[in-house]
Amino acid sequence: MERFETWIYILIAVGVALFANYIAASWGAREDKMSLLLLGIILVSPLVFITFGLATARIGVAIASGTIDALLTVSTVVLGLLVFGEWSKISYYQYAGLLLVFMGIVLMQFTTHTET
Repeated sequence: MERFETWIYILIAVGVALFANYIAASWGAREDKMSLLLLGIILVSPLVFITFGLATARIGVAIASGTIDALLTVSTVVLGLLVFGEWSKISYYQYAGLLLVFMGIVLMQFTTHTET
């Protein structure tokens, strides 16, 4: 049950950060920088750090940071592909890199540390 709760914290942290990235990208693409999107950035940004801190408190900075940052990288790329239609901006090598990121997440989260 504890691992499930930890994953909830991680997924919430990634979701909040992904939402912040979406708002920031949408705001940056607009001509009018003084829009409601700027207010959204200001309101969501602290939540990114709060949810990150809650996740790191459960499993430590090293594993949480690696997992959250890797998942955020992959989810932001998917956001760019699906929402912003940036298919032509990703190479096959970059897709391979994303696959390696997934493999790293699995290795970080689903292996156990053994004491020596």
